[in-house]
Formats: sequence, structure tokens, C-alpha cells
Amino acid sequence: MIRHVIALFLLVVGPAANASAGLRYAESTPPSTLNPLLARDMPSVRASELVYEGLITPPDAGEVRPLLAERWEVDPDGRTVTFYLKRGVRWHDGRPFTARDVVFTVEAGRDPANASPLRSQFAAFESVEALDDHTVRFRLAHPSANPILLFDFRILPAHRFPEGRLAGGDPSAVGTGPFRFREWAPSGEIRFEANPDYHRPGQPGIREVEASPVPDDNIRNELLRYGAVDLVPRVRPRDIPVLEELSGIRLYPYSTLSYAFVGINFRNPLLRDLRVRRALARGIDREAMLKAHYGGRGVVISGPFPPASWAYNFDVKPWPHEPDAAARLLDEAGLVDSDGDGIREKDGKPVRFRLVSLAASEAQKAVVLDLQQQLKGLGIGIEVKFLEPSAWRKAVFQDHDFDLVLAEWTFDHSVNIYSLFHSAEAGPGRNNLGAYANPEVDRLLDETREVTNSEALRAAYGELHRILHDDLPYLFLWSLNRYAAVSTRIDNVRLHPFYFFSYVGSWKER
Repeated sequence: MIRHVIALFLLVVGPAANASAGLRYAESTPPSTLNPLLARDMPSVRASELVYEGLITPPDAGEVRPLLAERWEVDPDGRTVTFYLKRGVRWHDGRPFTARDVVFTVEAGRDPANASPLRSQFAAFESVEALDDHTVRFRLAHPSANPILLFDFRILPAHRFPEGRLAGGDPSAVGTGPFRFREWAPSGEIRFEANPDYHRPGQPGIREVEASPVPDDNIRNELLRYGAVDLVPRVRPRDIPVLEELSGIRLYPYSTLSYAFVGINFRNPLLRDLRVRRALARGIDREAMLKAHYGGRGVVISGPFPPASWAYNFDVKPWPHEPDAAARLLDEAGLVDSDGDGIREKDGKPVRFRLVSLAASEAQKAVVLDLQQQLKGLGIGIEVKFLEPSAWRKAVFQDHDFDLVLAEWTFDHSVNIYSLFHSAEAGPGRNNLGAYANPEVDRLLDETREVTNSEALRAAYGELHRILHDDLPYLFLWSLNRYAAVSTRIDNVRLHPFYFFSYVGSWKER
């Protein structure tokens, strides 16, 4: 084991001897794709941001600016939006960027065969039409209070996907962004180089970028300490005091719209019993886990929105830790330990749930084992599976081979939860991973797609928060404070809370 750690250290440190090596950053897990319409994990989202761009800049405090579009017009009816595209923009392979690419992206994104996690976002568009090479007209399915915020998606090159299929259609990742894809090494490193024809003058200020998968938190910190990497996007909370003392490292706080949860698979009849779900919610001590595994740097949550968002309902309080009440609920549901072996039975069968988690970090593994022990104290057997990213995605999103899953959602400004909890969004490749169905939730989610008044939307989300807290499609855990650690060799650093690398074009090397 020590030989492997040393080999990894030398592998990453070796190329770093060159002071002009650009930006090197380490992720806990490798990206699964560079295609922004297929990205489900933050390493994939971050990597795709280096290559691809959208019509507008990602929203920052609710404001957007033109990016691949020069300007836009919104008709008085609030349902027709016309974009006028920037001229002279070229894809990394030299082909011109046109309105056809925008139309292709929307059609591919809403095509069920492509199983894009953004499909529900593209459903906001009734139609999209290229009026000429530099003009695109959208017709919205419903009026929107702020329609421009619907357009924060990245554009794909139509000519790289001749059959319209996204999966495997463009292994070379051709975009219009500040960096162009160079190689994906067998060892997992992904390398990008500066786009010499980038359409924003004076950018990028970094000549190349390398992303490396380094699963071990301690090794990532050591690589950062010794200059083998320049950036760790997500620092473990307990490491913050140590990193703050290093003169060559700066910590950048950023307020992500994210939360951790235990997803519940309603395909298991035991978990369809609300008493069982409420017993699980009251049987785990989330405050203690947050303190033990994340140094208390976060907040326990009560529902489906991150607390930093405008949609969070602070009138709804988290479920308290009440193990005695949890035990009574399990008794009422007919889960009893009749043979005294410490595991409850239902109809004579031991109650055991399969909990799957990414093998992503030390802290996450510790949370899973803590959950296992706390639920064992209630008489619930938990079989834990730590899976690598590709196996985890297959088990959770395709095969639904789990009872409980520890995971995290990270949102953009819209904190749109339609795809997470609407019954129409269950099935292979969809985000309603536990096949949750509640007619009242469906009705309110449908309503959120049609309201044009921000106060009405806030009211609908507040009611959804209350219902989902009570009905427990997830065991809502916590939202963590985030910090990125960046070498002082990299200057002019600015981070976006969701689209992490939005401003990377203006970063510079010292």
C-alpha cells in the first residue's frame, strides 16, 4: 500500500517541476463525462465548464450577462425569447458556432433516449427555431417570472453528434470555452490547453489545466502542501485550520446550494410504510454526525432545498433525534425482534436494508458506518456497499439496486426539484431515483412550472418543503460550508458556488 501512495505522489509531483505547468487540480473522484448535458457529479460539471459555454453567463446573485449571445429580446407575453448570437465564435475544431448548435442542444437535451439529467429544464421550452445562422427563437411552454434564467445550459456542437445520441457521441469534447480538451490519460488525468482562438480578449490567463483523481483526502492535502497540485475544489472541514497556516495556500469560501441526504427506495414495500421512514429519521443523530465527521461546519436541514437558497422554509424544523419514539414506530409497523438477536423481523424475515455509497472520501465512509451503527441500535440491519463512481451510478440510476443511498445534490440558482420528486421522473436514468410518488407533490410541482409570480413560487416551494419533510422521500441530512484551497501561484481567483470554473478564463499564473 505504501508503494502505491509513493508512486502516486511521484507521478503527480514529477511534471510539477516546470513552474509554467498551468493549473493542476485534484478531485476525490474522476469525472464520469465531459458532456455537460450528461454530467451528474460535480467533478464532471467542473471539468465540462473548462470546455463548454452557454448563451448567457451563469447566474450570479440572479444576474446574467451575454456570453455566446450578444443580446436577447423577451416578448411582452413573457413566452417568446429571441437570442442574437455572437459572430466569429468557433468551436475548438475550427467549425463556426451557429444557431443550429443551439437548436440541436435543446432537442438532444429533451430527447428521452439521451437520458439527460437536465431534461426537465429543457421541458420549459415548447419550441426552438433557428431563424438564421445567428438568431434563435424560443417559445416557452409557460410564462416565466424571469425567463432568461431558464437558459443557463451549455451548448454542444451539432456536427459532432450526427446521429443525435449524446452518450459516446463526442469523446474528444469540442466546445467554445477557454480551454480545449487534449487528452484523457489511462491513469485518469485529464489535460486541457488554452484555446488560442477564444472569443473573449485577453483570456485565458492560464496556459493549461490538468485534473487528477486523488481519492485519499490526506494525499490531496499533501500534494497541495508540496506544490504538486494548485487547487483542491473541496477541502475537508477538519483540514481547514491546518491549511489556513500555510503561506502558499489561500482558502476561498463559497456558498454552494447543496445538501446531503439518504435516498429511500420506495420499490421496497417496507420503506413505503411512513412509520418506518419516520423511525429512521428520528433514529439517527444528525447533529452528532455533523460535529463528529465535519467539525460542525454546516447545518442540519429539514427539507428538499439548501438553506442558502431563497426557497428554504425555515418554519419547518428538522426531525429530532428520538430513538425511543423511533422504536415505538417500528413496533407499530410490525417490525419486532422476536428472537432476541438484535435484529427486528417483519413476517418472520430479518429486516435488513442495503445502503450504497460512493467510496469517495474518508468522511463519507465514516458517515455511512455511523449510520449503520445507529440504525443497528434500532434493530435494523444495514448491509453497506462502497462503490466506485461508474458502479454507483449504475446501481442507483439504472438498476435501482439499493434500499438506501447516501448522496448529495448540488443545485443552480433555480433550486428546481421537479426531476427529484415528480412521479413522472422515476425510471432508468431519471433523477427520481427512489420512485417516489405523491399526488399532492406532483400537483404542486406542476404548479411551479406555470406560476409567473415569484411570491407564488415561493409559497408553492414552502408547501412542498413541508410535505416532503413530513413524507420523507429522503432522510434529509445537512448542508456543509464549502472551502476551496488554491495555491498563491494562481491569481485573480473568483469562484461561482455552482458553476465552479465560471470565471477561470480570467485566472492568471504568477
